[in-house]
Amino acid sequence: MKTSLEHLPEEKREELEALVRITLDNFPKWIEMIILFGSYARGDWVEELALDKFHYTYQSDFDILVVISKKVLGKRHRAWEHLEDRFHRSPGVRTPVTLLYEHIDYINAQLSEGQYFFSDIKKEGILLYDSGNYQLAEARELTPKENKKIAQEYFEQWFESAEGFFDMYQYALNKNQLKISAFQLHQAVERFYSTILLVFTQYRPKIHDIEKLGHQAAGHEPKLLNVFPRGTAEEERLFELLRKAYVDARYKRNYTITREELEWLAERVEMLQELTEKVCKRKIESFTKNAVL
Repeated sequence: MKTSLEHLPEEKREELEALVRITLDNFPKWIEMIILFGSYARGDWVEELALDKFHYTYQSDFDILVVISKKVLGKRHRAWEHLEDRFHRSPGVRTPVTLLYEHIDYINAQLSEGQYFFSDIKKEGILLYDSGNYQLAEARELTPKENKKIAQEYFEQWFESAEGFFDMYQYALNKNQLKISAFQLHQAVERFYSTILLVFTQYRPKIHDIEKLGHQAAGHEPKLLNVFPRGTAEEERLFELLRKAYVDARYKRNYTITREELEWLAERVEMLQELTEKVCKRKIESFTKNAVL
């Protein structure tokens, strides 16, 4: 695995050094490796891409994989959220960060099976920190036909699940069960984004935050950022209603959402459904389009 950051500007290298320090300070034990992957590792990051002059600019994240050796640490989700918050508040880390964390045994099992998300990280990633206690396994290389089959299976499973939750949203709406409708709509969005991530990478993070999932999915198709416009306070408010529905719509008495708000959001989810199907089918076909089988 590569270790050089010479292709990055000095300020980016300094940010990554700060990020490593914060991570090791937050978890002084059981951090075995910290790996930069994605656009900043490859060298094709985007600092500011204007997608829509009214709504968005897009900036590449630092994609960071933290390899751990204590399984219980992987279940302490609040601790990792606290770490992400420290990144966000640190004056030394100005670039947005997408943080993933997995146990060394899980990563090595996935490498041995040829899972291309971790295979690509091992091939293209840059090692920012290494305890020296473990090594990554050799990655099995899958054939284009095998990759296509896996991606197709993920698409069929997760896209069907997303459509099912979208149907249940409509059923609950017809019954005027608005909180249930909101939760089902959130689940549809979560699964459409997960479909994209699994088709493109064979991996989805262990989160339910549709804002984070959407941002990760947009790394494969930037048009996804325009599904939920957030250029006005009202658009931001409506998206937050949907984002919070995973917990609040089920457990909080004061969560309220109207039929009109749900119907506006559902129109955006229909757009997400169409875009998910389009980009995933295109990706699936790309595995064998120019390959010698």
